[in-house]
Amino acid sequence: MIAGATGQIGSSVGMHLMGLGDWGPLGLARTPDPLAPYPMLAVDLTDAHDCQQKLAPLQGITHVLYAARFDHFGGELESKDTNVAMLRHLLDTLESNSNDLQHIHLVHGTKYYGHTVKERHTPYREDDACGNFKSFYFEQQQLVQQRQLGQNWSWSISRPHAFCNYRTDEARNMLLVLGLYASILRELGEPLHFPGTPRSFEVKTQFSWLPTLARSAVWMMTEAQCANQAYNIVNGDPLSWSELWPIFAQHFKMEVGQPNSSTFAKFASDKDAIWQAMIKKYGLKKTDLQTVAQWPYGDYVLSLQWDVVSDMSRAQRDGFTEIINTPKMFTGGFDYFREYKIIP
Repeated sequence: MIAGATGQIGSSVGMHLMGLGDWGPLGLARTPDPLAPYPMLAVDLTDAHDCQQKLAPLQGITHVLYAARFDHFGGELESKDTNVAMLRHLLDTLESNSNDLQHIHLVHGTKYYGHTVKERHTPYREDDACGNFKSFYFEQQQLVQQRQLGQNWSWSISRPHAFCNYRTDEARNMLLVLGLYASILRELGEPLHFPGTPRSFEVKTQFSWLPTLARSAVWMMTEAQCANQAYNIVNGDPLSWSELWPIFAQHFKMEVGQPNSSTFAKFASDKDAIWQAMIKKYGLKKTDLQTVAQWPYGDYVLSLQWDVVSDMSRAQRDGFTEIINTPKMFTGGFDYFREYKIIP
């Protein structure tokens, strides 16, 4: 069962499971994807009655991938109470109606460590205290820990950061934000300016390649050593934007710009006309600049004034050893978006 099956994490895990061939995933979403290659069920996790009515009849649910989140936009605080209630409603139904449950996996993130609030010692380790900052991640983890006591099922949690993928229909994606931004600047004859502060240009950051996250989630759900553990899942090669920026500029055949203390959202706000002209000029797919990429999400990723680095040694020690080359991930993504006529 995949809760949040139409989101980029849930759909990536679903496609990975289909590729393995020996899984029969069932997706949960408020608005199911009619083109999904596996069954989907329309259910509102914020509604306890709807959960019970729709999910109680299901039998044989052995594994749950929980990637559902209440609607929010980049830069906004997420509702703690609603997100915790959604998970509780699902647990209530599964525990009361399924004797087959073996494992529940939650997809969280580095906000667990409070990195958006203040500078923390790096690298982040899974057992680090989250301090006074308690996101819904912390309360969801407490919930599964409490509910698992005395039960036959186990849980695990992945903590990615700034996940990236080659989906052209997912706006919350740094590959897409950066590809559009660079393409428009190049069309204007500008250098590749960095839309952030000199400090944010130099601090270390990290990313999570979504296919790797999908594979790690299945690994956690099926390996005994992962029971009741949290794992950082990132590419494993932390870099500063100042290291990445010349690579991006070279790929787009642009001059390297400097930090200009601006934002992606401000940049995109008055570029609709130039973008529509570019679509016509280069034969691109028709997209709306304000919705094709989630610009405030890009600003959130670039806004931090301190290092954000996760320790991957627990996952590597327990058997998950994938490392992704982040520069190649970005340049490969830009080429993919060019091939599919999203950017010129």
